[in-house]
Amino acid sequence: MITEKDTIKCEAVFNEDRTHRYMWKRVWSKDKPMAAVLMLNPCLSDNIVTDTTTALVVNNIARLERYGGVMIINLFSKLTTKLNFRWNSDEELNGTENDAYIKKAAEECDVTILAWGKGVSTNKRIEKRVDEVMKLIKEHESKLYFITDGDRVGLHPLTPSIRSHWRLQAFQQEIAKNEQTAEA
Repeated sequence: MITEKDTIKCEAVFNEDRTHRYMWKRVWSKDKPMAAVLMLNPCLSDNIVTDTTTALVVNNIARLERYGGVMIINLFSKLTTKLNFRWNSDEELNGTENDAYIKKAAEECDVTILAWGKGVSTNKRIEKRVDEVMKLIKEHESKLYFITDGDRVGLHPLTPSIRSHWRLQAFQQEIAKNEQTAEA
């Protein structure tokens, strides 16, 4: 018989009235580097209860076997099951501390996985926010990655083809590929 025991340290940072979450973290090994995953917005996960997306992120980061934990940050910090761009201002969707936590995660983690999905191509406010965040973490560009299924790049963790297995593609490779396509 084999008994395995592990301790997982959990941490989440919320604003005072718990309407915004700035960072969600799980650490299972202090001996390995951390990975950051930058998504669109936090759902309702806290230190104990997780949603499907958060569970998929933890499982896939653990399966990569390179990282001892994950820090989840988001383009928008408002806790909601669905962002409402029609009725919410940018200030309502994004708390004042969010940029600081995004920058801190990009600095502290070995990789930052850009996993907000395809909304950036269909929503001008998401596109604007992505531009702001990319400027914020530009100095860490060499540590940026996308999730890919081999055919598509920039996938969200809920994408069926990558739910149980992540492949990472360097952000730099995607830029070079896009530049080659534009030149052709």
